[in-house]
Amino acid sequence: MTSNKVLFFCPKNTINEATEYYVDILKEAVKESGYEISQSANFKDTKSFKNIFVMSAKWCFLVKLTNPRANIITWFQGLGGEEALLTRNSKRDKAIWSILEIFAIKSSWLNIYVSEEMREYFLEKYRITDRNYFIMPCFNKELNKSSFEYPEKYDVLSFVYAGGLDKWQCIEQTLELYKKIEEKFPHASITLLTKENQKAIELIKKYNIKNSTIKFVSLNMLNKELEQYKYGFLIRDDHIVNNVSTPTKMNSYLANGIIPIYTDVIKDFNVNFDRNSFILLDHKGSIDNWSEQIVSSEINTNIDIEDYRNELYILFSKYYSRRFYIDKILNSSIF
Repeated sequence: MTSNKVLFFCPKNTINEATEYYVDILKEAVKESGYEISQSANFKDTKSFKNIFVMSAKWCFLVKLTNPRANIITWFQGLGGEEALLTRNSKRDKAIWSILEIFAIKSSWLNIYVSEEMREYFLEKYRITDRNYFIMPCFNKELNKSSFEYPEKYDVLSFVYAGGLDKWQCIEQTLELYKKIEEKFPHASITLLTKENQKAIELIKKYNIKNSTIKFVSLNMLNKELEQYKYGFLIRDDHIVNNVSTPTKMNSYLANGIIPIYTDVIKDFNVNFDRNSFILLDHKGSIDNWSEQIVSSEINTNIDIEDYRNELYILFSKYYSRRFYIDKILNSSIF
């Protein structure tokens, strides 16, 4: 085993549109710290390295079983146990994930969390501490400066929702909210960017939405698609899974100059966003309350494009900056 190399163990299906950019930032930081980088999807390769990056607590556990002396870098993308309960109602899976998370937090050489709230949740819940940690929110896009120049972008009342249509993503609340806006502004429109075409069609019919488009675009075409919209929906319930998360969807919206409409349950956003031009909804409010707030904002607020551009420049110079996190790792002497 060599101590000056780091293996990025990324099994099949763990690298996707949402994770590749994040992992590449970590690779670059590790490389600039003086290490050689290798990547493999083959579990057997984990036996040959001393320093190994893994994508979850589960892989930390499995790698340690076969290579107990390895220094493991574990990326905690979410709360495995709470997500199992939320999405599958599986108490069994929640219990298993709890064991894996305790093991990973205690035994990893470095834990990477997507928010300070996530770290605090883990340490408080399990009453343990970690040896070494780093925090970086989920994001995969830099600021698309040309998005501010899209013709009539902020004059046309266009809404977008990008992502899956699962219940926990609050798609039905989103469409119900949009319908109320459409009743006030018949010229408004909504676009659903999703792979779940048939489900989207059924939901549009259910809420009797008049002006809608359903489509799917690849990641490399997403900026070109998103840059035309004024508002983007990111509605979430007040649940611990959402409280500690940093959804990539927000980064995609903001990277394209979209004004986000979102609930105040994502604690990291509440701490790090100034929100001068954002529409922040009280999660305790009703959909009627929310629609009134959005309608009022649309009627009474004239967005200053230059001010909004500067607001997002600041956000993307730090919170959503690739270089910021690489430098932060280098200056902290983690590696």
